[in-house]
Amino acid sequence: MFRWLSLNEGGLSPAEHSIWRASALRTILVSGFMLEAIVAIVAMHSSLDAPAVGAYYVLWIAGVSCALLAIGLYYSQRRLNLSASILIATVYATAFSIVCFVREFEISKLGYLLIYATPIIARLFFGTRLALLLMACNAVPFFLLLRNQPIVNFPMTDITLPGTHSYIQSLLFLLFNICLPLSVFRALHALDTSLLRRRQTRTELETSHEQYQEIFQNAGSPILLCDSDSRILQANRLANTLLGRAEHQCDDGSSLFDWIALDGSIRFKQHVMDDVSNLPATAYRTRDGKMVALENISATSKDHYIVALRDVSGLHSMHDALQRSQERESFLHNHDRLTNLPNRDMLRLYLGDILAKTDDRHLIALVSFRVNSIRHANEKFGAYAGDVMIRRFAEDLTERLPQDCFCARLRSIVFSFVIEEVRDPADTLRTVEKIRDDLSREMDIDGARLMVQLSAGIALARKGDLEPDDLIRRSEVALDSARRSSGHGIALFDEGDALQIRRSVEVEVGIVSALKHREFRLVYQPKVKHDGSIAGLEALIRWQSPTLGAVTPGEFIQIAESAGLIREITNFVVDAACAQVRFWLDKYGTCPPVAINLSAVDIARHDLLHLIESSCAAHNITSEYLEFEITETGLIGNEALAIRHLDELKIRGFGIAIDDFGTGYSSLSKLSHFPARSIKIDRSFVAQIGYNQKSELIIKAIVSLARILSCTTVAEGVENIGQEDFLKAIGCEFFQGFLYYRPLEVRDIDSLLLA
Repeated sequence: MFRWLSLNEGGLSPAEHSIWRASALRTILVSGFMLEAIVAIVAMHSSLDAPAVGAYYVLWIAGVSCALLAIGLYYSQRRLNLSASILIATVYATAFSIVCFVREFEISKLGYLLIYATPIIARLFFGTRLALLLMACNAVPFFLLLRNQPIVNFPMTDITLPGTHSYIQSLLFLLFNICLPLSVFRALHALDTSLLRRRQTRTELETSHEQYQEIFQNAGSPILLCDSDSRILQANRLANTLLGRAEHQCDDGSSLFDWIALDGSIRFKQHVMDDVSNLPATAYRTRDGKMVALENISATSKDHYIVALRDVSGLHSMHDALQRSQERESFLHNHDRLTNLPNRDMLRLYLGDILAKTDDRHLIALVSFRVNSIRHANEKFGAYAGDVMIRRFAEDLTERLPQDCFCARLRSIVFSFVIEEVRDPADTLRTVEKIRDDLSREMDIDGARLMVQLSAGIALARKGDLEPDDLIRRSEVALDSARRSSGHGIALFDEGDALQIRRSVEVEVGIVSALKHREFRLVYQPKVKHDGSIAGLEALIRWQSPTLGAVTPGEFIQIAESAGLIREITNFVVDAACAQVRFWLDKYGTCPPVAINLSAVDIARHDLLHLIESSCAAHNITSEYLEFEITETGLIGNEALAIRHLDELKIRGFGIAIDDFGTGYSSLSKLSHFPARSIKIDRSFVAQIGYNQKSELIIKAIVSLARILSCTTVAEGVENIGQEDFLKAIGCEFFQGFLYYRPLEVRDIDSLLLA
C-alpha cells in the first residue's frame, strides 16, 4: 500500500545502488563532521572567556559526535548499513544533548527538529519500514513540543554558551539545507539516471521488438510461439494462413493441435526425408486438408517454444506420385503389360514358395494353356485383334479358375496356372478338362467371330522338387506334346517328350557352335533332262557335328527357324553356293544353275535382295547361275512381301521354283500371281506312281497346271524306271532322285563336269 511512496530501483544494478547510497551517506557524514568540528572550535574559543559555563562539556559532546561521524565515515566504504546506523544514532544523540543539556527552552526545543531528519536518512539507507517506524517514534517529541514545556533537564550539566543559539541554528541550517538536500540530490540523480536508462532501454526494446516483429512476420516460413501446453502465444502471417486462422482468432488461446491433427496414414520414406533436409517422418493435416510438418522446435528461456512449420502438401503429392510410380514399376516388372497377369518371373517366385512347403500327401500341378488361334487372328485381322483376343482370354480364364488359383502369362500365347493339393493325375485331368470346357469357344472382336482353340499341358511336382524352372519346363514339354498330337488336346508330361526337348536344346546350341566353327557344308544333287544330261544342281546343306554326330536338315532346319538362327544358315548357304559357282566357272568355264532353298523366314527378310546381290557381286557371278526354291507355306506366310521379293528376283534374272508343290494350301488364284519359272512335284506323289491312281491324277493335274502357268516341271524322288516312264509320258521335263544321282560332294560334281 506504500509502494507509491518508495523509489522504483529496478532500473539500476545492485552495484549502482550501493554506489549512490554510499555517496549520499558520505555527503551527510562529511558535512556533519565538518559542522561538529566547527562547533567544537567555536566552543573552545568561547570557553577562554567564560570557563564557568561548561564549555568543556561541549567539547566532550562535540568530540564524541566527531568521533562517531569519523567511525561512520570509515565504515561507509565497507559496511554501509553500520555507517548509516551510526549516523542516525549520532543525530539522535546530538538532539538529545541539545534538548537535555541546554537550559533555555527556546533554544533546546530546536533539538527536536534534528530528529525529524532521521526518517529521511532511514528511508535512503534502510527502506520504508524503518522510516515509517522512526516517523511514528518522532511523534512523541512532537506532542511534547505542542505542550510548549521543556523536558526534565540535568541541572548539573549545562552546555549553553553565548553563541549556542547561533550554533544550533547553524547546525539545523547545515543539516536541512546542505546535508540532507545533497544526499537527496544524490538519490534523485540516481533516480534520473535510472529513468534515463529505463527510457533508453525502453526505446531499445521497442526498436528490438519492431525488428523482432519484422523478422518474425517476414521470416519466410510459418513460425509460432507456444507455451509448454502448446497454446499459441503468437503466430506470423504465414503460419496463420497455413493453419487457416482468421485475425480475430489469433488471441483465443487455442492450442496448436486444435488446428492440426496427426495423420498416421502419411509417413515419408527415409530416402525421401534425406532429399528434403531431414524432414520429419510424420505429417499433420490442417482443418482445410493441407499437409503440415513440424520442421523444428526450439525451447526459449521462459519455457516457451518456437515452432517452425512446413507446408508439405506439394511434397506429399510428389511422394505419393513417386510411391505410385514405384509401385507401378514394381507391378510392371512382375506383371504382363497386356493382361496385367503375373509374368514368368512372378510365377517362378510363387512356385519357389509353394514347392518349399509341399509335403508328400499332396501334389501340385502346373497347367499351361496355349491359344493356338492367335496366329490366325493376327494374320487375318492384324495384331490389334490378336491383342484383344489375348486380353479377353486372360479375363475369361481368371474368372473360370478357383478364387485362390495363381495364374500367369508365361509367354506370348501361353498362360499357366497352379492347382494346389491335387489328389492324383486323373483328378487333375478332370479339373483341367472342366476349366477348358467352361472357357468361351468363340470371341466377337469388332464384329468378327474368332474361334478359340487351345492346347493344354500338365506337369505334376515330384517329391523333392524345389526348382520352379524344372516344373515350368515340364509343363511346356507337355504343352508341345498336346499341340503336336491333336492340336487341341490335353497332355501330361512325358519323359520321352523331355528327351526330345533336351535334344532340341542341344541342337540349337550346336547350331551356334557350327556356324562359328564352319561345321556346315554343301552337297549338290543334280537335276537331269530326258536324255540324262545335267540340267542343274540343288544345293543341300549337311552338318556333321563333333558332339552330336550327323544331324539331318529335317531336324536342325526346323529348330533353327524356331530359334531365329535360320538367317545365319541362309547367309552361309548363299555365300557358299556363290563361291562354289565361281570356282567351277574359273576351273571349267561353265557351270549348271544352282538352286538354293529359301524358308518362309528368308522370303520375308527385308535384306534378302541385298544379301543375294552382295554375294553375287562379291564372287562376280550373274543371276543366270542361281535359282531359288520356296515352298507353298513360305508363300502364304507373308504373301505381299513374298510376291514383291520374288518379282524383284525375277526382274534381276534369277530363277524361281515352287518346291514341294501340292502339299500346301495355296489356292490356284494365288499361285497365278507368283512369278515362278518352275514347279517341283513333291516326292510323296511320285512314290505312289503305279500304286495309287489318285496320286497319278494329281501329278497329271500339276503338269497341266504348269503348262497353263508357263512353268517347267521337276519331279522329285524318282527312284525307279516305272516312275520315270510315267513322268516322261505325261510330259514332265526334269527329274531328280536316286535313280539318277544321290546328293554328291563337290569332288564328285567335279568329275561330272569334266565328263
